[in-house]
Amino acid sequence: MLYRYFIILVFLFTTASQVSANGDSWKDILKERKGTVKFYWYPNNVIIANSRDIIDGIEHDLAVSFVQYLEKQHNVSIDLEWIETNSFEEVIKLVRNGKGGTFGASSISITEKRNEYLNFTAPYMADVAVLISNEKLNVALSLEELKEVFNNKTAVSITNTTLVESLDKLKEKLRIDFTIEYVKNSGDIISKVSELDNSFGYVDIANFLVAVDNNSNIKRQFFLPVKLEGLAMIYPKQSDWVEPVADYFNSAQFEVDRIKIITKYLGANASEIIDRISKSADFGPLEEIIISNREKEAQYERLLEATKNDQASAKLTITLISILIVVLVILILLYALYRIKSQNNQRLLEQQKLVEQANDQLRSLNEEKNNLIKVLAHDLRSPLSNILNGSQIIESSEKLSAQGEKLVGFIMESSKKMSSLIDKILDVDAIETGRHNLTIESCAVNELLTHVVQANKSKAEKKSILLSISKSENFVVEADKIYLSQVIDNLVSNAIKYSKEKSNVQISCTEVGNMIRISVSDEGPGLTEGDKKKLFKKYQQLSARPTKGEMSIGLGLSIVKLFTELMGGHVSYDTKLGKGTTFHVFLKAAN
Repeated sequence: MLYRYFIILVFLFTTASQVSANGDSWKDILKERKGTVKFYWYPNNVIIANSRDIIDGIEHDLAVSFVQYLEKQHNVSIDLEWIETNSFEEVIKLVRNGKGGTFGASSISITEKRNEYLNFTAPYMADVAVLISNEKLNVALSLEELKEVFNNKTAVSITNTTLVESLDKLKEKLRIDFTIEYVKNSGDIISKVSELDNSFGYVDIANFLVAVDNNSNIKRQFFLPVKLEGLAMIYPKQSDWVEPVADYFNSAQFEVDRIKIITKYLGANASEIIDRISKSADFGPLEEIIISNREKEAQYERLLEATKNDQASAKLTITLISILIVVLVILILLYALYRIKSQNNQRLLEQQKLVEQANDQLRSLNEEKNNLIKVLAHDLRSPLSNILNGSQIIESSEKLSAQGEKLVGFIMESSKKMSSLIDKILDVDAIETGRHNLTIESCAVNELLTHVVQANKSKAEKKSILLSISKSENFVVEADKIYLSQVIDNLVSNAIKYSKEKSNVQISCTEVGNMIRISVSDEGPGLTEGDKKKLFKKYQQLSARPTKGEMSIGLGLSIVKLFTELMGGHVSYDTKLGKGTTFHVFLKAAN
């Protein structure tokens, strides 16, 4: 009982395997409007495998065209399935035992024996095999020489193919002996013969032409070529696909597709040669001439390519020499520039040393000058103070004549001016040496401006100058009261000093962002371009002169800038030549 079940299971498994191994019948596809055909194949170089994809070759493209033709003609959908086998013999066996839409493709020759158990499509390519040998073997000029060339050598072929059958006939005809080494496909025959000394074999015309174009290490022997009915695809004898196969392979569309596909894979020259050979019944002198011409063309093309390569090499050599010369010239120029640059750098270093020495001397002289000014200022302060005190005593205790009072008043005023100048000199020195005593606090701007105007009112009246303050809010700034008073006083004093009689000096105050801007405007001569370059420097005399001969030592504006920046502000100005100047002091507004 168990044995019977086992037999049934084996039968069912075998049946299922056979069903899955076969393509659908044409009858079922027409009925269902869809189905699958299966192509068994084995790689055979350009026939299937010489391409980007493993089966994207001549037979693959023909099968695709075949299926597309049937889909269009019969309004059906057909899936094309490719199944790779392990050998050429397995392709024959699977198709021979198959059914329905089962096909085989592997550069299969049409023979009488195979016609007994296989159906063939119409041939898509001439089936011509030529004798090739390794380039180290001589090309025979007669059958007797061919015997000597091939006797006791090694042949290369594929089992159970017309190629090995042709070798057997060659051995019998020439009555020679040789061993046969088997490979997988036609491409391997060419590779093996090319590599193995004293080897030869039959190979199909398509692969031979590809080898010629690829400059393989093989030669063609001129004797005993073989021409059969043609190369075709196969399908089972019991298949119902005879009608659709005949429909496509006997159509004009097949001829168009065939030429297009062969040209795609073998090129126009090889395609034309194969087409001309396929039209003759046998391989005769004409076919020999056609193939020989192609071999000569290939040799000429290789020679032409070699010539082009030589020309390209010559051009490349000339180009490289030119580049080398240019590079050499550039290197020489770079070296020359480097020498010039080095010499210039050396000169610059020497000049830099001289400049540094001069700077050191200038700094030393400047320090000596500052020390001298400071000493003189300190030494003058005490005598001036005595003169001023003595003048005040004389003025208060003595009854002086009008001329005497005028003289004492002049002495007192001159002493005060000299004391003021000495104070400015010592203030600048204190700031530059870091000995300033700065106290930042909230300062009411309007109150400070009023004091400055009162202090300078008599100066302005002497020149009939209208000194005024524009109405503004009660702004408060962060500043040192003494320094800020000195800054505004210097600006107002300068404005009066350089303004004409009966002109205007105006003070204004506005808010700009988080800053308060204090402006002092005059109607004086304005500033020249030369004045602008030395405007805030110490002891500089500007182009304009005081209009009443007032004294100026060139410290007022430098003190304005120094004091303002110490208080965290900055100074700017607007000027128009002949129209006047406005100085702006910006200080941070108090919170």
